[in-house]
Amino acid sequence: MKSNVIFFVSLCVLCGQLTAADAPSAFNDPKPQRYELTARASQIDPRARPHPEIGFVFEKGGKPADTENAAVDTRVKPQGKLVIWLMGHNKNLFERVNSYGLHAIQVHYANGWFGKFGDKSPGDDGQLLGNIRLEAATGEDFSPLVNIPKPDGMMERSVQFVKHLAKVNPQGRWDFFLTDDKAGLRWDRVIISGSSHGSTTAARFAKHVKVDRVVMF
Repeated sequence: MKSNVIFFVSLCVLCGQLTAADAPSAFNDPKPQRYELTARASQIDPRARPHPEIGFVFEKGGKPADTENAAVDTRVKPQGKLVIWLMGHNKNLFERVNSYGLHAIQVHYANGWFGKFGDKSPGDDGQLLGNIRLEAATGEDFSPLVNIPKPDGMMERSVQFVKHLAKVNPQGRWDFFLTDDKAGLRWDRVIISGSSHGSTTAARFAKHVKVDRVVMF
């Protein structure tokens, strides 16, 4: 993972092209620090549902499986960009991107389909997996093979998580990434990132929703 962190930093930070024009100049935190925050998707949004048919559940072995992670460092000048990491939580990566003024979240969304359909033929149009990825990311009906409603897709899980973070951690200025009516995310302030099939999902998603940029490992 160390090489991935270096790659992320060199591509997104050292190039000096990240800071949003209207990014807050600094955090207003009386006790500046690095915050690590977690919450369960099923507790944030009562509409959330498990999908055991694709191995996507809220509990495994009696332990929560729908924990979502976020981190921000209010000691660092904010870049005004939110990294959404599409893979399992990686503390080292979050620490590094926080150190450059980036917010970061990892959400629990219905991505368990890969184990069931990952070895399927790409289909006549070559988009079998791409369409499943897009449905898992958006919660919109792109594939007849899965049925993933909006509350269980990455987009809505991210919206609900950031809304929650804005309430419980106002010091972190998570509200900066919400639309004026607080109903959605400012996707133009989002960096979507992942590795392996997560990177492919990120690329597919970015063709459907305009984000600041995609970073793939």
